Amino acid sequence: MKESLLSTSFSRFKKNSGSYIAVGIFSGLFLILAATLSLIDISFTILAMPFITLPFLFASHVACYYLEANQPITISAIARYFFGFFNPQFRGSFRGIRAFLTSLAVYFGFMILAYVIMYSVFRNNYGETFTESFKSLITTYYSSENSYEDLINLLNDNEGLLLTFFIYVSSLPLPFAIIWFIYSISFSSISLYYRLNIRASVASLIRLAIGSTYAKYKSKMRKDWFKLNWPLLLLSLVGSIAGALIAVLVIKDAGFFSALISLGSVSLLFIFLPFYYANMEVIYHRYEDAFKEGNKIAVENVLMRIQNSIDLSEEEKRSLEQSFKDDDPREEE
Repeated sequence: MKESLLSTSFSRFKKNSGSYIAVGIFSGLFLILAATLSLIDISFTILAMPFITLPFLFASHVACYYLEANQPITISAIARYFFGFFNPQFRGSFRGIRAFLTSLAVYFGFMILAYVIMYSVFRNNYGETFTESFKSLITTYYSSENSYEDLINLLNDNEGLLLTFFIYVSSLPLPFAIIWFIYSISFSSISLYYRLNIRASVASLIRLAIGSTYAKYKSKMRKDWFKLNWPLLLLSLVGSIAGALIAVLVIKDAGFFSALISLGSVSLLFIFLPFYYANMEVIYHRYEDAFKEGNKIAVENVLMRIQNSIDLSEEEKRSLEQSFKDDDPREEE
């Protein structure tokens, strides 16, 4: 009887449980540290993403993956893997830019919904005080006779009623955007293991191979991802809600609303991350042959284009084809 993905992943985890737990907790604490920057300004957390956060997550993936090859996890190894993220071969492992842009689309979509809901809530609770203040703000915004200071004064009138409204409207979509971002970079990171298993190659050829594999198996890969990793998204949502409740009920300062949502969204992930890394490795192994086939198709397509554009002898064609082939997987990094 064929072993399920979950059983395979747990067996893999048990072989090196101590190392998986250490990396998982360390990764979780690092994410909390990165999210803490949002207490200063959420833009700092965003700016840290491509230069610190994603390279660290990459190093964590690689460190766990090489446990199978009996390579111990050390600080120096983590540092090498961290800087390896910037190697052209691994560029695009998380599709970070695409994930960020689609997360922005999710954010603005939910912000429209949050605006409709919160406007109704504030109008029902504060009546004309809110509606009149809102109308005055719109009039002031479009009037050339009023200054920036006038807008600030309106936002702070009635104990900051309008300011609180806009903080809620801009913060409530955050959990959905963050959850989408987590899912997007995680799903894309399946290709990271394929990149580890090939000799350094032309980046465009790698993208062709990965694109071909995802196009053919995306729906199946997505089902396997959700089957194993749904707790990651649930923990992020629960943490976001907890952060929002702390801001509203404990700190009672709307100014910390978005920062605590961002911090909460990653604060519980350390619980699941030790299992997550084993899950991702197992998902990759299920589609390893598919990635190899994608690589073969990509090489054949490139060769065909070259051969059609250049008159080559049979010997030159064979030499060119050999130059595109990869060695056996699991090259030393």
